Amino acid sequence: MYQRILVPLDGSSVAEEAIPYALELGRLSGGTLTLVRVIPHSMTAAELWHVRQNQLHEEAELYLAEIAAQPEVAAANPHRVVISGEVGPSLLNLTQQETYDILMMTTRDRRDPVRWILGSVADYLVQRAPIPVLLVRQREA
Repeated sequence: MYQRILVPLDGSSVAEEAIPYALELGRLSGGTLTLVRVIPHSMTAAELWHVRQNQLHEEAELYLAEIAAQPEVAAANPHRVVISGEVGPSLLNLTQQETYDILMMTTRDRRDPVRWILGSVADYLVQRAPIPVLLVRQREA
């Protein structure tokens, strides 16, 4: 049923809380895991931007490699993808271009009124993604 599982990670321990759930779903369904990191665009001078994007891309690849090397994750042999752009639209585009069956991610604490007004990547994807989005609630601190 869920053969291709997409797990967006932003480098935070909160985002990584979705990994055990994705691993279990993959184990139960015999599915594959794809870990994705989106490098947000921050446009300044063109040359500086290009250099910074390359640096961020390398950092994102190293981060995903570290996560994928953890023993419990390595057993699932996850794919790793690094993309750049605005986070919500970039993830949405990925779900539309590639064949994924489900997107699993951690949703953050929503007590901050600013987040109510501005929304979140999770809200954005729940409303627009062409595949199911499974949200894992952030653990209480």
